Amino acid sequence: MIAKMGEVERTTSRRTPLLIAVMAACAAASGCVSQPARPAASTDESTPATPTTAAAEPTDKPGLDALRRLSLMRPLEGGIDTPLVHYQIHGYLMVDAAAYSDKGLGDTQFSVRRADLNFQHMLWHDWLFYADSELVNWHLEFKDIYVRKQTQHFGVVTIGNQQEPFGLEQYGSFRNTTFLERATSSALAPSRSVGVTSSDVRGPWIWSYGFFTAGTKDEGRQQRGLALTGRLAYMLPTDHGPYHLAVDYSTRRLGADNNQRFNSAPEVALSSGAYFLDTQSISHSDGVRRYGLEAAHVNGPFSWQAEFMTAHLQRDSGLPSLDFRGWYAYASWMLTGESREYRESNATFGQVVPRVSWNGRGGGALEVAVRLSRTDLNDRDVMGGTETNLTLGVNWYLDKSVRLSANLVHALELDKPGGTYDGKHPSALVGRLQYQF
Repeated sequence: MIAKMGEVERTTSRRTPLLIAVMAACAAASGCVSQPARPAASTDESTPATPTTAAAEPTDKPGLDALRRLSLMRPLEGGIDTPLVHYQIHGYLMVDAAAYSDKGLGDTQFSVRRADLNFQHMLWHDWLFYADSELVNWHLEFKDIYVRKQTQHFGVVTIGNQQEPFGLEQYGSFRNTTFLERATSSALAPSRSVGVTSSDVRGPWIWSYGFFTAGTKDEGRQQRGLALTGRLAYMLPTDHGPYHLAVDYSTRRLGADNNQRFNSAPEVALSSGAYFLDTQSISHSDGVRRYGLEAAHVNGPFSWQAEFMTAHLQRDSGLPSLDFRGWYAYASWMLTGESREYRESNATFGQVVPRVSWNGRGGGALEVAVRLSRTDLNDRDVMGGTETNLTLGVNWYLDKSVRLSANLVHALELDKPGGTYDGKHPSALVGRLQYQF
């Protein structure tokens, strides 16, 4: 988000232009994302525009012409199928550019935010093997590695390293988040752990629960101890679209004389681990209980979403317990008429698919959104910081594979005693090119 954001990884020179943000701004300013008339005979969202139509009328704008070629080419669309060993390979690439400063937008950074490859393979007795490796800010992390099966009495059973079922943004895929980064309140949610979960759907009720131990590193965080985590959601269908309501609970026993840390990137990720919000390592941590509330609603092209989280940290050696809390709320409007997909299978939101793929003359899906978030990691003798952010976002979904996004993030409040940016109001303009297959 931010002025220098601590020690920022500089992968190119400061003169690197914000191509992604400029192209997204072009989409809104010059009408290059205007929605064409919808075909009357077909409503198939996955049908791409006819390439010959776009090729017949080349544009005189080099940037748009390059995007047109990328949109029409769509390499590796639908993943890679290896018939000899029956593996399916999918993945995605996120490339970010950011301009940031505590006084103005003056410093530019460019980096590969994420590069992901995942593998799927059907084993014996209908067990699915899934493995996911990801390059996160130039650090290789192993994400989900598990086996999964649909059972008769326990729903979908998953065994292995996986995301604990807690939080709407946290439990959903990073590829489908409306904003470039999750809200700072995600610092309070558990990350990935090794365990066994059961997930099922009964009418409007959707639940998932599991038992977990330690896991791999996830965005720099790593769980310890033993945990029980669960999520219960209720999907209320109405004439004006579905309402989503959910509660989350997690209790983790760390053991005597252990350590616990809560931190969060400032909703901009072009940094090397320097956080505005960071409790550092809290010694004598014995256990942590987490609670969460979720609410969301989709009404055609308009939707809103909100979450509240709190973490209660217990300490031994006679030290008092600590309470941290955070929340966010945002609204989204699809200017081209699409609607966010609600996935009843796990009570999260899926991928936005344009009605008409962009073909160089118009089309795609255009979304604008605004988010307000606040997280407080100050309590008693621990001063992890308090941050309130306002974020404006624009997303241009060219087709199922390509997405251009821009976020303007501004810190309305930053209270971190002793911190470099205590009392300041830094801002950042961030752009992203995302391609998935």
